Formats: sequence, C-alpha cells, structure tokens
Amino acid sequence: MNNKSKIRLYLDIDGVILGKNPKEEIALIPEIEEFLVYTKENFECYWLTTHCREGSNESVIRYLTPFFRGHDVTLLNHIEPLEWATLKTEKIDFSLPFIWIDDYLLYAEIRVLKKEGCFNNWLKVNSYKNFHDLTIDRVEAKKRDIISKG
Repeated sequence: MNNKSKIRLYLDIDGVILGKNPKEEIALIPEIEEFLVYTKENFECYWLTTHCREGSNESVIRYLTPFFRGHDVTLLNHIEPLEWATLKTEKIDFSLPFIWIDDYLLYAEIRVLKKEGCFNNWLKVNSYKNFHDLTIDRVEAKKRDIISKG
C-alpha cells in the first residue's frame, strides 16, 4: 500500500504513547517499538500534539528522547509534524480517511468532528489511567471500522 492510499493517523503524545507505568512513573507505553513500526507500515502518520504545534519535529524529539533510553528514537522519523493554532482539528484533512488517537479532546474539537461526521474516527486512549490502553489490536479494529464505512 503506498502513502497515497494509506489512512492518515494523527497521534498525540501525552496520555497516548506516554503513560503511567505500574510504578506511577511517566514512561513510554509497552511495546512502543512494535507500535511505531506498525504505524509506519500501515499509515500516513502525523503528530497532532502541543509538543509540535509550531510544525517542527525538533521539539517532539527533544521531549521524547529521555524516554527512549533503550529504544530506537529514529522510529519516530516517519511521523510528520503539523502546525496549528487553536484547535487540533484545524489540521485534520476531513476529505481523507483518518484515525485520531488522543486522550482528551476539547469540546470545540468534538463539535468539529461531529459536524464533519467523523466523531467515530477518534480513538480515545488514556495511557495515564491504563498503561496498556493503546494497542495495535485497538488501532486495527478502528481501522477496519473506518474502512468498512468507506
């Protein structure tokens, strides 16, 4: 599948790929490397996070590098930054199929998703409350759901 036919994946960081481990420490989710390889192979990926709202990956890499000790930080290279001002929905291309993985949406963002008929495209994940909340299986199920609704 080439990038033109891949579903877009919009990713947040805090509460999504960073969560609280059983020791209540902020840490990368379990199996982060497998997850990132999966996203690279299956999606056109974009950061939709306050850590790069100015449109640069530098701040994302700087923020995440300390958490990547023992992991391959270059696995983040396929995720493109998006620049946005007020709402993350400013950068979602509603004309293309997408999944948005985030732990918390603003009320205004929820309204935009509903107006666009895309509320179901949001995969709510909260890895602060459930360290194992983000799994490839959950993303695959959401992907199948998005594809089936065409």
